[in-house]
Amino acid sequence: MIAATVQENPALPQVLMLLVVVVTIGLAVLIAVSVVTRRSAVLPLAVLGGVVLLYGAAIVGVSAASGAQDLRPGDVKCFDEWCASMVSAESDPAARTVAVQVHLENHGRGAQRSVLAGAFIETGRQRLWTRNPDELHLLLPGGGGVNVRLLFEVPGRLASARFVITEAASGQLTPGAIVIGDEASPFHGSAGWPVGSG
Repeated sequence: MIAATVQENPALPQVLMLLVVVVTIGLAVLIAVSVVTRRSAVLPLAVLGGVVLLYGAAIVGVSAASGAQDLRPGDVKCFDEWCASMVSAESDPAARTVAVQVHLENHGRGAQRSVLAGAFIETGRQRLWTRNPDELHLLLPGGGGVNVRLLFEVPGRLASARFVITEAASGQLTPGAIVIGDEASPFHGSAGWPVGSG
């Protein structure tokens, strides 16, 4: 079985976002100069508004068109150089819990941790957040990895559910929210691993 790697921060949308930021700064400077010199700033304001509207439409359009991606156990999901993969999931119906084994990896040269990482089990529209999120925030040496066990309380049997790791905890905004195609952007589907308690 070949494991797939999902990169959550692709380079092209980040470069496009950087370009939009540079153009926006340039237009803002032009608008400021126009105001100071008492010239009309209508055209630069219109262009700035157009750039922001087009970029916003691209974020929402790409996100709405993206569906949730199903991963297999062993598939790797990366956020830059910090990566995670679900190894296994075991349910305990009596305790109403699901324990998920996760392998965390640092593909970088120096030690790092993900301070924004979060994990949940998605059942329809409900998100069940892990009881021990700090396990995802371990400091990993460059090139290192570690297995962690995340515990989730579940309402009962999980006939159809997905385990998802994200760089944003519940309701947190991250820089990815304004990157076209990033999982953190509005309305974007998330990549996750199927789990269920049968």
